[in-house]
Formats: sequence, C-alpha cells, structure tokens
Amino acid sequence: MVRCKSIEVPTKEVLKMFITVVKKGLACCLIAQVALAGIVRAENEVADATVQADSVTSITAEAPVNIPQHLMEGIEVVGDKVGRDIQDLPTSTAVIDEARMENEPISTIDDVLNRVANVNSEGIAQFGTFSIRGVNNTALLASFNQTNLLSTVFINQVPLGGYTSDYLKPSTWDVRSVEVLRGPQSTLQGPNSMIGAVFFNYNRPDFTTAGKVRGEYGELDTWNLAAYQNIPLVDDVLATRITLETRNSDGGVESAITGDDDIARIDERMARIQLLFQPSGNEDVAFNFTGMYEKSKTNSQARATEYGEYRLEDRKNLETFPGKYPAEGWLWALESDIRIDENWKVAAVTGYNDLYVGEFLYDGDLLPFDLLSVVGNLQEWMLSQDLRLHYDSARLRGLVGGYYSNSESTSLYDSSGFLPGLGDYSAIFDLAEKVNTMALYVNLDYDILDNITLNGGLRYNYEKRDTNNSTTFNGVVADLDGETDFSQYLPSASLTWRFTDDLHTGLKYAKGYRSGGVAVAPFAQIIQAYGEEYADSYEVFFRSILLDGRLTLNSNIFLIDWSKQQVPVLPPGGLPSFDELIVNAGKTEIKGFELEASAEVTHDLDCFVALGYAHSEFKEFEVYGIDYAGRSLPNAPEWTFSIGADYTHRSGFFAGGSFRWVDETYSQIGAEEATELSTRHVLDAKIGYRQSHWAAYVWGTNLLDDFYETNLYDASAFGVEAYGSVSTPRRLGIGLEAYW
Repeated sequence: MVRCKSIEVPTKEVLKMFITVVKKGLACCLIAQVALAGIVRAENEVADATVQADSVTSITAEAPVNIPQHLMEGIEVVGDKVGRDIQDLPTSTAVIDEARMENEPISTIDDVLNRVANVNSEGIAQFGTFSIRGVNNTALLASFNQTNLLSTVFINQVPLGGYTSDYLKPSTWDVRSVEVLRGPQSTLQGPNSMIGAVFFNYNRPDFTTAGKVRGEYGELDTWNLAAYQNIPLVDDVLATRITLETRNSDGGVESAITGDDDIARIDERMARIQLLFQPSGNEDVAFNFTGMYEKSKTNSQARATEYGEYRLEDRKNLETFPGKYPAEGWLWALESDIRIDENWKVAAVTGYNDLYVGEFLYDGDLLPFDLLSVVGNLQEWMLSQDLRLHYDSARLRGLVGGYYSNSESTSLYDSSGFLPGLGDYSAIFDLAEKVNTMALYVNLDYDILDNITLNGGLRYNYEKRDTNNSTTFNGVVADLDGETDFSQYLPSASLTWRFTDDLHTGLKYAKGYRSGGVAVAPFAQIIQAYGEEYADSYEVFFRSILLDGRLTLNSNIFLIDWSKQQVPVLPPGGLPSFDELIVNAGKTEIKGFELEASAEVTHDLDCFVALGYAHSEFKEFEVYGIDYAGRSLPNAPEWTFSIGADYTHRSGFFAGGSFRWVDETYSQIGAEEATELSTRHVLDAKIGYRQSHWAAYVWGTNLLDDFYETNLYDASAFGVEAYGSVSTPRRLGIGLEAYW
C-alpha cells in the first residue's frame, strides 16, 4: 500500500516563478490587450461607415446564425462538473465551439488541439498523440502494458481507455464543443488526468426535424461524407438524433518498396445514435443516451524513414510491408440530470467503451530486408459510473460525488526474426491488466464577500491494479503475475477576486497524480511494482470581458512541481527500449503561461489569438546511467502561437482560417539530435458561400506546404538514421452542404 505524504509547498520556487514567468506573462497580456483594443476601435470607425453605405444597398440572406466564439460568458464548461461559467473557472480552459468549426477546416481532435495554447498534437498511437503544457499524454518513455496515462479524452463525459483514444480518434462532426482543460484535473476527474483532460460534447437531440448532410473531396484522394438527422418522437418528451460519418484520405507517405501511396491512410467509419428522454416535458428531469460504433483501417503508426538516399522530407516508407491496425469499438453513455428543487440537483454519468485492434501487423526492423515481423492484437474495455449531488444557493455552490470504474486491457505480441543485441529469436508476449478504481470527492464555492470567492476540493481515490502476463522467449515460458494498490488524497483550492462583473483574478492550487502499477520486462522475464507520481500546480489566473463585451482576454500563469517521476531502468541482462522496469526517482519543473483572446472586430469579423509558453526542465532524471538534469522534456515545445479569423457577410459569403506556429523540440530522451522536431508553420483556411438551406466552399490544409516532423525515433541500431510521423502535404478540396 502506497500513500501520499503531506503537501510541501515549494515557497522559493513559487517566488522564483513570479520573477521569471510573470514578467513574460503579464507583458504579453498587456501587449495583446492594447493591440486588440486598438484593432477593435479602428474597425469600429470602418464599421460605422460601412453600415451607412450598406443601409442604402443591402443584400440580405437567410443564413444560419453563428454565435461568436469570443462571447465566452454563458458557456458552461461540462468538464468542470460544478457547472461554472468559463469566465468564472480558475482552471485554464479553452473551448472551440460549433460556430468556429463551421467556418474552418476542423474535422479531428488534432485540428482542435492545434488551435489551443500550450497544446501540441499529431503524434503516434501508443507513443503519445498529444501533449499539454509540454507533457506527453501517454508517458515520457513508452513501455509494455502501461495503461496509466497522463491525460484522458472524454466523450459525452465518459472517459476513454488509453488505447481507444489512440486508435479511434474522436471526430468533430456534429459536436457542440470541445473543451481542453490544462493542468491537474485529478480532484474532479481522478485517474489519468495529471496534466489535463479533453472533453468532446456532442449535440443532443432536440424536438425539431433539423438535419444536415456534408460531402467533401480533395487532394490525396480525400473524401468525407457526413450526415445527421433529428427525429422528434413525442413532443417535448422523446427525441432521437442519428449521426453518420466516413473519412478517407491516402495521406502523404509513399512506400519506396511497393509504390503504394496510402501508407499514411485515413479510413474511418462512425455511426452514432442519441436518445433524449424528458419524462416531465422539460429539462428538470432529462436522460441522454448515446450509442456509438466506430471502425477504422487507419494506419495509426505510419512512418517515414531516413535511410540511404531518402530523407524524411521525401516522405518515403522503407518497410517490407506497411503496418496494419484494423480497429473497431463501441461506446455507450447515459447522462442523467434530475432537478429536485431550485437548490438541489442529482447528476449521473454511466459509461462503457471497448476497443479491439485485431491482427495488427508491422515490420519491426523498418527496412526492406524482412529481418523482423510482429503480429498481434489489442483489446480494452472500461465500465465507469459517476454520481453527483449538486447544491446551488446565493453564496454556496458545489457538489459531492462518487466514482467507480472497472477496466481491463490485453495485448498480444508474436514476433520473430533478428534484433540487435539478441540475434535470431522468437517471442510471444501475452500481457493483461485489470484496474479497479473507487473515489469520493467534494468541490465547493463559497462567496466570502460579494467580490471574493473561495473554492476548495478534495478527492479520496483508491486504485487496485492486477496484472497477469505470460512470456515465451526462445522457448522459455514464464508467468509474470503481480498486483498492487494505491490510495491518495487529492486537494485543490482557489481564491477569486472580482473587481467588476467582467474583470477578476485569483490564485489556484491543485494536486495531480498518475497511479503506479506493475512494469514488465518481457525479454528478461522480470516483473516489478512501482509507485505513483505527483504534480503540484500553482497558478495565477486572469479573466476579463472588455469593450462592452466585444473582447475577451484570459490568461493563466503556472508553476508545476512534478515529483516522484516514474523513470525507466534497465534490469541486468535486459534489452534496451524493451525491458524497462520503472522506479520513482525523477523530478521536473514546468513553468509558463497561456494567453487566449478573442474579439468581435466588426459585426461580421471575429478574431482569435492563442499564445503559450511552457519551459520544462528535468531537475532529477537519470536513464541507463545518463543524467538528464537541466534538459527539457521530449515533445515539449517552449512556445506555441496561433491566430485565426472568421468572417461572415450578410450576403452569405464566409471565410475562416488559422495560422499555427510551434517551436522546435525533440521526441526521444537520449537521442535529442537524431529526433529533433523542426518548427511548424501551418496555415489552414476555408472560403465559401452559405444560404438558408445550402453551402458551397473550398478548403485547404497546410497551405504553406510546410514540412515538419511530429514524432521521431532513433533507429541507429538497425542502421536507420531516424523514422517517425511527418506532416501531411498541402491539400486543397471542395465541399457541399445541405441543411433543413
């Protein structure tokens, strides 16, 4: 049994943060505020003149009305659970809503995350698909059978398993909003949320017959079809919503061996049905059921290789046979809300999701010599239940809740061939892990004064992990079984000062954790338990709505003290990168800020800016006898910046786009030079014409045709310089929509 110790507040580090980071953060806040205010005032003068001219010869069109993204007040953050408005939330939160997605080429979780400050996306399944504040969502170093993640993706409030969110990435079709919560979320979300959480909230059924269909075609044989339809069954009581989508593209990587041009293919199908039941005919008692099936033939580990005459920029794959990862999965969710009276409400979320990756296949040596092949399968399922009692009064608001989850994951690897350091070999690894989690938590807001609010939260979490593994290595069979359990108290607190209804600031503390587990060294046939790791986060936040509601400017300045880090160690006789046990021996500091602003420049034009800075540094971190203290984390760009605009004219013409810049970084500890990731300069845009029942548009992604690496690994052991995922080339396409 491993229990957390009392909280130690690093006072010196907090003071240092204010010296080194606050200057940068507040300076950027002030510069952005002055710049955006100047733009708004200048555009106001132009807008006034334009209105006078348009009043003479105006052309009106009955087009769908989009709520401007910048009007943040009134947006309830689902992932907060408490029900607070985004402007009242101390947590650093970004929300990309449906209105913005209509005007920009946003179709996947990668597209969303790449528009958020201090978030970086487009990685490789099981090796980290995104990072928040410089921390990979999977782990700093991948290892066998590691299912305790650092960040979780939720669909309609149901947490997805780690494999599921990697192999079946959520779509943005018919989504109401996507929320990105940065920083530890362990008090409210519990397991696998030490660095943050991502919430997909799909549109619920309503009592209209509204529907929509979309078709898109573009370069790289890209074609997407999607539709949804509302069906009212009983007025104000029962309605359903059916959603369908298929997404397809060849990607940008070509096989140098076979000539196939679809190595990085996207091939995905999705069907979703939702049922809304309001037995009393209103929202006081509401049950929203979601059933979703997904099937994918996407190559989620498509690689370009640098070898011989080929550079990574050539986007060539040199594997004897391309990887195949056929995946399918189900998700079931029941969201229940029962209003007892004006003060009390009961909320519950029951969820189940599963994944099966059947008969995956990949070339383990990465070369055209057929030295090593790997086949196998992955399976995962999770059942979860969250139950909350909410209270809301004039001065006191909050909830008490309970959580339970039961999950199991299995993975089978059957490999044979040649490995450097081993020679000829054959091995079968059959790995399985069961996880049971139970928790009780509370979160309260209390208005000490009319303009000062104190928030406090506490979670007691218990987790048990049971692993059952069988390994066969060159005919030697070993059963490696073990179990371990953990319990933690996870507090959070914040203090908010409101200078006006639209301007406030405050301080926040939160403790995050990632559970321990049982590590397996399959070739060495060794098993060993390891403990939890913790992150203490200290933040200063600022929220503002300015210029009569036309400018929103939010920022968080943070310091994260990451302790008892899970560090890989190589056991005697073990194979590097495969036989990795784990010990709690690392310490890291991350400090920086997020600044996000949005403005209604004119009645037709909205602009968005997101700036992130995250400086990460290993304080204590040693791998295989090499000390990495003083170096930055992998997949941790120090700066991220994005700027975008949406324009909608009354005639029906619309345009939207965004530019993204990401600082350089690297992706593999111990091979910083070989796995250096270059800076990104990505421009996406969409331009079209929209009327009351149809729309036509052209779209483009990576319009600058920028080449960059998203995840690289050193393969010098096989004579390969590097391999990994790279950017998709520029794509242009057209789209048609019809709605009713």
